[in-house]
Amino acid sequence: MSSFPIAWQFLTILPWGKNFREITPRLLGQSMAFYPVVGLLLGLILWVAYWIFSLVFPRTLSDGLILILLVLLTGALHLDGLADTLDGLAGGKSPEERLQIMKDHRVGAFGVIGLISVLGIKFLALNSLPGDAVARALAMALILSRWSMVQLTYLAPYARREGGLGLAFKENVRKREMAIATTLSLILSLVLYRFWGAILWLIVGFFTLLIQAFFEKRIRGITGDVLGASNETNETLTLILVSGMIHTGW
Repeated sequence: MSSFPIAWQFLTILPWGKNFREITPRLLGQSMAFYPVVGLLLGLILWVAYWIFSLVFPRTLSDGLILILLVLLTGALHLDGLADTLDGLAGGKSPEERLQIMKDHRVGAFGVIGLISVLGIKFLALNSLPGDAVARALAMALILSRWSMVQLTYLAPYARREGGLGLAFKENVRKREMAIATTLSLILSLVLYRFWGAILWLIVGFFTLLIQAFFEKRIRGITGDVLGASNETNETLTLILVSGMIHTGW
């Protein structure tokens, strides 16, 4: 199995060929190079689905259905990370307590509030866009948010001393994977929005550095849940920025 199918199968619920080879920690790290491409392909799938929805349903319902489809296609993986992260930040007084709460898969009040808020803002941002701008905005959001996970994994220390799934990625994503993912995300951003694509790329990259600094202070690094939270946050941020960009005539 090459690196790309591993990225696809990890980030989505959709199969990609047959698995003829054991997935090693090194292959997990190598697969992160293709995270932006997975985002692009998910965006294309959603574009086709959105076109079909728009033929049958009114605009508002189509926007809602496309967000539900995104959740289903990703297995709610990143939303789960967001909920666990928010519960840990809200309930713990020390890095150790926050990390312990984040391991609990039960969703607390702050996790629920965060999920509702993020999904609601995504819906409002999509619904504020012209119909013909939705597909491109979604693709941009999915590309940049998945690149942000590579950036965080490469730059930030891992927070859990006992290890975890995220540690396998952290120990095996190297400069090569970071360079490929960064280059691909920038090229795709330029293809989608040209000059403003580069601006969006820079903003998301800088915002991810702020996320890194915040979690290094709160839990001394990142975890798999934090990567999911970063993905959801940057998806939402990108949709907000695209909405503002279009409505101000940029």
